[in-house]
Amino acid sequence: MIQQKSPIFPYRLRQIGGIVVLAIAYYGMAEISRHLASTPQNVTPVWPPDGIAAGAVLLFGNWIGYGVLLGSFLANFWAFQDPTSFLSLVISTLPVLGIAIGTTLGTLLGSFLLRKTTNLHYPLERVPEVFKFLILTSMVGPIINATVGVACLALSGKVPWTAYGAVWLTWWISNVSGIFIVSPILLSWGQFFQKNRHLIWQWLSLSSTSEDSESLPHIRYSRANSRRLRFSLIVEPVILIGLVFLIGKVAFGKGYHLEYMLIPMLIWSAFRLGQPGATLLTFIVAAIAVIATVNGKGGFVAADLNQSLMQLQSFIGVITLTILVLTATIAERTQAETKLRLAFAELARTNETLEVRVQQRTEELNERNTTLKQTLQTLKRTQLQMLQSEKMSALGQMVAGVAHEINNPVSFIHGNLTYLSEHIQNLLRALQAYQQHYPNPPQALHAELDKLELDFLREDMTKILQSMKIGTERIDTIVLSLRNFSRLDESELKAVDIHQGIDSTLVILQHRLQATGDRPEIQVIKEYGQLPLIECDAGCLNQVFMSLLNNAVDALEESNQGRSFQDISANPNTIWVESRKIDTNQVMIMISDNGIGISKEIRSKLFDPFFSTKPVGKGTGLGLFMSYQIVTEKHGGNLWCDSTIGQGTKFVIEIPVKAKRIV
Repeated sequence: MIQQKSPIFPYRLRQIGGIVVLAIAYYGMAEISRHLASTPQNVTPVWPPDGIAAGAVLLFGNWIGYGVLLGSFLANFWAFQDPTSFLSLVISTLPVLGIAIGTTLGTLLGSFLLRKTTNLHYPLERVPEVFKFLILTSMVGPIINATVGVACLALSGKVPWTAYGAVWLTWWISNVSGIFIVSPILLSWGQFFQKNRHLIWQWLSLSSTSEDSESLPHIRYSRANSRRLRFSLIVEPVILIGLVFLIGKVAFGKGYHLEYMLIPMLIWSAFRLGQPGATLLTFIVAAIAVIATVNGKGGFVAADLNQSLMQLQSFIGVITLTILVLTATIAERTQAETKLRLAFAELARTNETLEVRVQQRTEELNERNTTLKQTLQTLKRTQLQMLQSEKMSALGQMVAGVAHEINNPVSFIHGNLTYLSEHIQNLLRALQAYQQHYPNPPQALHAELDKLELDFLREDMTKILQSMKIGTERIDTIVLSLRNFSRLDESELKAVDIHQGIDSTLVILQHRLQATGDRPEIQVIKEYGQLPLIECDAGCLNQVFMSLLNNAVDALEESNQGRSFQDISANPNTIWVESRKIDTNQVMIMISDNGIGISKEIRSKLFDPFFSTKPVGKGTGLGLFMSYQIVTEKHGGNLWCDSTIGQGTKFVIEIPVKAKRIV
């Protein structure tokens, strides 16, 4: 088992070390600021320790805030201590502790707001994030510092309450200025070391390389890069700093108002040294301006102290804002150029292989095209098979109904033929016997004629002939219904009476409507309106009626499960067929039942191909799909369903009077 190497310094120890280092840095910068940048009135126009605190919290996290608390306490303890007695020392410590707590809370608040409003770890890389840093971290956070700090001084009697506003404003502006000029240095240099640590280590290792390595080409190339890196990191910054000190000495020391000459130097640093060098040079310029102003030198000095401080802090704010925005813009442009170069490189690589890829894609498309053609042919064959299957299913239902309906009249015609044959034979025998003895028939012939019951024969033959006539008329009606249903002898589109098609369909389905041993007859209630002749494909439309009526009967039979004959008789199975005219060119046919109903989930899939709730072998799942296609695509109408569970289902067909000839 491989054991991981433990770090030289444990994490907790490193945290404690970081807190101590930050506290020392905060305290040291506070002492330097008091000695170098304090006015005769003990006012410090810039408070750099807050910049160190904000930068450290943004770099390392909230845990280092303990260093801010400790450093602020030490910096203010030596300034406000009262060593006259132990009690006075303890009392003077309380406002110092309050100031330290306020400084820590303000720093943490500014860092928290910045992290919440930006997803970037480094807040100075884009212009919007720069403004968020300047507003939230540099301006909003110090509000807590100034409010708590001045309140503690006022409560301890070191500042009169009447001067609260002026002291608060000076405190807040000094904190803002300190964060403006110091925090960007820490953030930018931290980002620089993180991104370039490998290059820095390489540079350091090249500096210690022996002279024997000069013969190696890659070492010579690395040394050439190293010389350029040294120039950009050492020589050029030294030149800029020298120019800044020279201009500062002339502007602030000699009394010439040339402060604006420092701005081109800062812009130069922004373009040449990047954000780390520009922020460092901005700090140097701000330090020169602050030290000169508090010593009564330079163009920012005025008779009024507040006016001098406002001019100084305005100058610091302007150069800081300008440099941060400029460096962020340069960084955004550099990133855009890098992405553009990468995009061009990728485009070049793509162009090199484009012809090969096009050829490969062409071959793939040809293969897919061939496969698609085969699939299309298979699909057409499958579609024809499906349509043929559905037609055969409908034909099977129709043939079953016709066979059942024709069987009844044929049965009683066939049964009556036996009696009719006997009656005719008896009549022929009687006539033959009568002819033999005519004109004086004997008594025996009268007895024989009495046995034949001629009156009964005459009456019964009339009934038999009437029954056979009814049977033949019934067969003729069925055949006519079949012809009306199929419309085989008519053109595809023809103006027809839609009610004839419905009636013909009901005749064919009569065997399913009749009473059985399990249930009474299904009632069919027809409520026909005055409809004009409809231009349609009557055969296809009759197929729709057949499918909808069959589904209605299936729903009723399913609703009868578990019900007795008496229960069904009390609430009989009923199918309603209604028709009415919607407008001048639109009619509606409704077929409804009082069956079990259809759930909402099933209704959404009713007209999908192959969807069926019936058991295997009882339906193909194409009836309603084909019905929908016939109504919508072939006739330009609409077919929809409305149903309530336990109450029944209604199918509505809407078709135009004049066919739109969609297909």
